[in-house]
Amino acid sequence: MGNQVVIFGLGQEEYGMPIEIVREITRLGDIRPIPKAPDCVKGLINLRGSAIPLIDLHVRFGVEKNRTIAKDAEATKEDFALITEVNGELVGFAVDQVREVRILDNIAPPPPLVTAPFIGGIVNLPDRIIMVLVPDRILAKDELEGIAKLV
Repeated sequence: MGNQVVIFGLGQEEYGMPIEIVREITRLGDIRPIPKAPDCVKGLINLRGSAIPLIDLHVRFGVEKNRTIAKDAEATKEDFALITEVNGELVGFAVDQVREVRILDNIAPPPPLVTAPFIGGIVNLPDRIIMVLVPDRILAKDELEGIAKLV
């Protein structure tokens, strides 16, 4: 049996986030900057009265932003956030687009040259490659604690 993931686009790449940690997928509204926050923290978003830190995965992963315009004239880059629970904390991850929820079989370990700790596996489909993330490795525990103190 495979793993169910939310597949999202970030730049030219596709990633999968385990569905069990995704609490919500939302369009982004206003983002409030946080003074002295790490570069990867875009700011805070308001989700039904709760302030949620928003992490810019472009910055965190070192991925260039996709400059193509989506077919939907309303959609823009970083228009979506995956609201997740990581180590007991709610964290939003800004993504270019959410593509689908899918069960992925045959997740292979990343090749030896892929040393990013947050890449837990690779799925090679006939038409694309999806990198499956390990959410609790996207941010180090001390970073997550520091971000929680900013809120």
